[in-house]
Amino acid sequence: MKKYIKLFSVLILSSALALGLTSCSDDDDYSLGDYWEDLVSVNKIGDNTYDFTLDSGEKLWVAAPAGLNLKPKYARAIINYTILSDKQGEYDHYIKLNGYIDVLTKGAIYIAADDKKGQDSIGYNPIKVHSIWESGGYLNVYFGYNAGNKEAHMLNLVSAESEKGIGEDEVNLEFRHNQNGDPEYYGAEGYVCFDLAPYEVAGKDKVTFNIVWKDFDGSTQSKKVEYKLDGTGATPAKNVIPSANDITNLNIY
Repeated sequence: MKKYIKLFSVLILSSALALGLTSCSDDDDYSLGDYWEDLVSVNKIGDNTYDFTLDSGEKLWVAAPAGLNLKPKYARAIINYTILSDKQGEYDHYIKLNGYIDVLTKGAIYIAADDKKGQDSIGYNPIKVHSIWESGGYLNVYFGYNAGNKEAHMLNLVSAESEKGIGEDEVNLEFRHNQNGDPEYYGAEGYVCFDLAPYEVAGKDKVTFNIVWKDFDGSTQSKKVEYKLDGTGATPAKNVIPSANDITNLNIY
């Protein structure tokens, strides 16, 4: 987990949180002035009730604020939280949720290499990949591009094979970006997560993903990402999740 002393300032007034915070005891020697930021999976456990799973497998229960009205858009999110206690029941920590950012979550898609209309639809615009890694059963990408906030950008992970490489030891995928004519006024950064569940094939202990993308200098960049199906996949390096102050609330799909 990445620990921050300063408040998750971008999110503290998030509409997802109620205005009032419930005071909680500090029985486990956790300071209410300490904060953590993590990429998590969002689990619906009842009507308007959610808990979170860290990519390490630890489960978090939201004990505060009272009256939380969280409405997640996707299966992944970046949260800022304060730890209130250690293990209670099935949960590794009770937390106070200070801030929440939805992270675009989708699956890989198939478009044939000779399908010009399909290829054109997903765009050929460059994109900067700061980090790409597997954790939590997702391929996670921390990226940057130029934006003008006029049009939504589309991001996809694309296979040229009709079965998307499912069942193969090595899978070739392309990270694609369509800026849809959005002007390039400023640099923006964000996250997208791609669900790897379809690649969890019985009898295999790992899958290697060969990911390529087009950088801003016109070059084709690549990265190999190994997905260990026994649950021992890599967790993100400490510098993967930046301060929320460095994240732009992007209009992406």
